[in-house]
Amino acid sequence: MKGIAVVIPAYNEERRVSQVASAAACYAEFVIVVDDGSRDGTWRVLSDLPLPVYRVRHLVNMGKGAAVKTGCVAAVRLGAELIVTLDADGQHSPEYIPCLIGHLRTHCLDFIFTERTGGDAMPFARRAGNYAVNRAALYLFRLRTRDVWCGFRAFRASCLPKIMWHARDYSGEVQMALAVGKSGLAYGAFPIPTIYETGAVKGVHILHGLKLLVQMAVWRITV
Repeated sequence: MKGIAVVIPAYNEERRVSQVASAAACYAEFVIVVDDGSRDGTWRVLSDLPLPVYRVRHLVNMGKGAAVKTGCVAAVRLGAELIVTLDADGQHSPEYIPCLIGHLRTHCLDFIFTERTGGDAMPFARRAGNYAVNRAALYLFRLRTRDVWCGFRAFRASCLPKIMWHARDYSGEVQMALAVGKSGLAYGAFPIPTIYETGAVKGVHILHGLKLLVQMAVWRITV
């Protein structure tokens, strides 16, 4: 096994992905950026980054869940011991990677969630949706985390078969988290700051949250 792999799903992130991947490379043996069928210059800007940044490309947009899965499978093939996932849009600071890994190792955990603090920086609709999803995760799966939807997390590569998800869209990250709660893996959480740019939240809106709550009820039986 060869240490840490960071998996970064990216869709139309030419402005930020290079900076995020370069910062993550300071803390990992591998940085795997999955271009999920971007229509902008994401693939092109990644070509300028040296190893340990690896590029993987979906020719068509398959969804964030699918992109994260592609990256995690690649990390296992590269021989990584630990996998960290984070977003390409700058909402997750790579400087916290050593904190997550240190917390996981110190407490002999299998999986680390992050919980965003300073919730006032998060749009109200997003806060309300997160609260509803977190409560459902607790009641349906006994999963105790205050931020089940945050994509910044770390886990042992050996756990991947137990937490493998099937949803291709944003709900894939939630399905992964719920599998953690149901699998009996040792997990914990680490606080990170909430970072949002002014303007609309990309990718997820209230309809996603309502759809996810229905999906979670189904997953309670099938996951």
